[in-house]
Amino acid sequence: PIMRMRPGEVQRWRVVQAAHEDNFRLGLSGHDLHVIARDGISLAALESVPNIVIAPGQRVDLLVQAGEPGAYQLAALPNDQGYPSPVGPFATLIVEGEPLPMDLPQRLPAPPFADVTDDELTGSRRLTLSEWAPENPAAGNYQEFAFLVDGRQFDPDRVDQRVRLNAVEEWTIVNDDVSDHIFHIHTNPFQVTRINGELLITPVWLDTVTVPYGGSVTYRSRFLDFTGKLVLHCHMMNHEELGMMQVVEIVP
Repeated sequence: PIMRMRPGEVQRWRVVQAAHEDNFRLGLSGHDLHVIARDGISLAALESVPNIVIAPGQRVDLLVQAGEPGAYQLAALPNDQGYPSPVGPFATLIVEGEPLPMDLPQRLPAPPFADVTDDELTGSRRLTLSEWAPENPAAGNYQEFAFLVDGRQFDPDRVDQRVRLNAVEEWTIVNDDVSDHIFHIHTNPFQVTRINGELLITPVWLDTVTVPYGGSVTYRSRFLDFTGKLVLHCHMMNHEELGMMQVVEIVP
């Protein structure tokens, strides 16, 4: 596809990562990407980056300010997710015509959620993501593999996590595998506070997060409003379908 902008113009792009398995390191040649929301949740301040990794199921809202006239590639750049992520062009941005000088915002509206504080916490959990693989797998036959949460494959009739309504919990998701997994939980978003045990300077609200291979993600979540069953799962489709999913029940 070809997109067109005028020099100096600012546009808002909402990107949906709809691949089934692979991460993409998204970049626009000659331009920074100015992130204003992740997974539909507004950031507290503009985050300007040369590129951004988006995993299956993630969404990102960007402001793009067109530079000098010319043609620029929106592309997937090299990335390591335990194996090389795909690379290549998605689209071409043509900057042409009369300049349209516009300013990037100096500040953003207040974000929708307050930070989850230590004194709110009512409990904690630790989940481990892993893979079982045969010694000599047949080429291209994924059905031989199993993807596990806490050593078990998904059973729709089993409740793996039971949480009380209005609980505020800290969960650590451990990836005991040789490639990234993409953790997603339905209904309530979460605030990521640590990656690989390292405290984030600016915690970020998400509903889908990359758990790095051999590493971990720690987040905090408020279980509000909804009671009933929902699921958590790896957002890589083949991993979800082969067992990396659990039933969560929120009870009164």
